[in-house]
Amino acid sequence: MTRLLRACLVSILLVFSENAPLWAGQNEDPLPFAAGICANKIVGLMEKKSYADAVRHIEAFQAKAETVEPDTADKKGYTHYYLDFLLGNCCMMMEKQGIGYVKKAASAYEQAVKKYDGFYQAWVNLGQCRYTLKQMDKAALSFIRAYDTAPEKKGVYLYQAAASYYFNADYQNAFDTFNRLQKNHPAEVTLDRTEVLVNILFSLKKNRQALPYLKELAEKSTIEKKKTWQEVLLYQYMELGMDKQALDYACTLTCQEPEEPKWWRALAHIHLDKNRLEKGLEAFMVYSFTTPLSASETKLLADLYAGCNIPLEAARVYEAWLEKIQKDPTDPTDVKGKKMTDRFLAIAQAYLQGRDYETALKWADTGLSQGCDARLLAFKADLLFRGKKYKPAYSAYKELADRGNSPGRSWLMAGYAALSSENPEQAKQAFSRACKYPKEKPTALVVLKQIQVRQAEEEL
Repeated sequence: MTRLLRACLVSILLVFSENAPLWAGQNEDPLPFAAGICANKIVGLMEKKSYADAVRHIEAFQAKAETVEPDTADKKGYTHYYLDFLLGNCCMMMEKQGIGYVKKAASAYEQAVKKYDGFYQAWVNLGQCRYTLKQMDKAALSFIRAYDTAPEKKGVYLYQAAASYYFNADYQNAFDTFNRLQKNHPAEVTLDRTEVLVNILFSLKKNRQALPYLKELAEKSTIEKKKTWQEVLLYQYMELGMDKQALDYACTLTCQEPEEPKWWRALAHIHLDKNRLEKGLEAFMVYSFTTPLSASETKLLADLYAGCNIPLEAARVYEAWLEKIQKDPTDPTDVKGKKMTDRFLAIAQAYLQGRDYETALKWADTGLSQGCDARLLAFKADLLFRGKKYKPAYSAYKELADRGNSPGRSWLMAGYAALSSENPEQAKQAFSRACKYPKEKPTALVVLKQIQVRQAEEEL
């Protein structure tokens, strides 16, 4: 049986620790006097949010390096990495003015870390730029480098790296990086970050390994997310063939939230997957009390009643199913023909199973009046014959034979119906036609001979 539940993976949002670029604290390499004056000027401009002026001021200062000897440029600080860092920060603050500023910021941070590889603040900001530019593989490497070079190890950098790997579909590196986060900073593995780990494990098809984390999410998540993770956990139990766990958990959920339809639906399908029809029907009935059923769900409920030998209730639900289909203008199935015949046959057969022959016959007539195919006529003919209504049975069988539907059997049964209604001439004609079909011929010949013997005896 097709699973009705589908895993709903929560979207991952990469949330950085700072909305604005990270600012450097103390520098390993003190700024030369001229560069320090420039930096102070830049900080003042940034405090006034005059970022464009700050960028022009930095670039003008750095351009002086082209006019002097390299040693002089170094001594003056024209090429100092901290100015590259400040340039990057200014450009990042202008991000809303266009993606070009993010690219320019990334280039500036790259220059900073190229000049000073241990500049972890620049690595963090570079990672953020690369993430914004959707360069996820480079973003991950930047965050990892920030973690490795930072004097104070922060798990957030590893989390950002793992998430960047995940978005780049590099699931194994994402998993390895997240393991590093768990090992070094277990207290920083929040529920939101656990969601990312679950997504990574699912992407690696390590669904069973994700179960402990799914349980944690299902138990501890906020109300808005809790139900989603409960559903995912239940679905995983079902998908992994953990039948006992799936059944126990579904029962727990129905007890905790008896008004929630999806738990009853899941419980029903767990039972039905193991062919426990009565239990499945019981759960699906409760499901039908908690929510309006779709046409397909109504059909399933009727089938379950029929399968559990409750035919008249099945017939009632089949009638409701037919009514829903006929009222739904979006239903893609055919109005006449095979599918429509199936629907009327289901209702008529359910009434027949419940020994309500008259209502079964009524539904057969209704379906035939609406254009159902010969299968419903065959049902009607057999029903009439079983009810000892031989004359209309004869007419129905004759019509079937004339339509070419199993003509051999139809003529044979027409003969029996005529014979039972004491019309031997009609019977002889019908049996004679049945003789044209190899399968029915031996039986038809025997009955014809019996009729002839009886007629001969009556003449005597």
